[in-house]
Amino acid sequence: MKKHWLLLIVLTVSGSQAVFAQRKAKIIQNIGVFSGGSYYFGDINPEKMFYDFSPAFGGFYNFWINNRYAVRANFYYGGLKASGQDFDYLFLPLRNASFSESLLDMAIQFEFNFLPYGYDPRKRLFTPYVAGGAGFVFVFGNSQIATQFVLPVNLGIKVNVSKKVDVGAEWGFRKTFNDNLDEWSPDNNEYSNFILPPDVKSFSHNNDWYSFVGIFASFKIFYNRETCPAYWD
Repeated sequence: MKKHWLLLIVLTVSGSQAVFAQRKAKIIQNIGVFSGGSYYFGDINPEKMFYDFSPAFGGFYNFWINNRYAVRANFYYGGLKASGQDFDYLFLPLRNASFSESLLDMAIQFEFNFLPYGYDPRKRLFTPYVAGGAGFVFVFGNSQIATQFVLPVNLGIKVNVSKKVDVGAEWGFRKTFNDNLDEWSPDNNEYSNFILPPDVKSFSHNNDWYSFVGIFASFKIFYNRETCPAYWD
């Protein structure tokens, strides 16, 4: 776990230093807090949005490259749970399946803002944005900690309410590379004697996903006023 933390920190610092060395411009850094919920897609829940919503919270750090691009590091903590009893499954083992676990999500992402967005609220009051990158998730379930690589994608909108404060809403998706996030697999020994119907077989070859949805507030902790208009504006 320490190695993963160290890797994410090194990537963030290296990226920030490279950007700063490339061209000296107006520097903005934000820290923020996030509050919302989390849910999952997988074998037990293949399609229901916001199913069994669990509380989630977290924080993030943004290093702005210019008024459209930023490097972002974030961590979120939430829960995932599901029960086959909530669905009309004819396949008995899947109908009896259930799980409940917590997770810690950490990621480094590059953020693109669709509208120019600087520290001066008179120039731009809001912007939608998208972010993508790479990260790790630590899953706490059955008295064990499992680590997985994930690909995060975030969609959101932010509003500049003052010179140093932003608020917004965000919806993030995480693609995992494992089909056992829900602790259910047709290859498990307890299900090995069952013949899977075609619709369940298709799910067994799909990796699980999870999602965070919520609101946030961020605060500018540092910016200099030395400006290169061609670069920033």
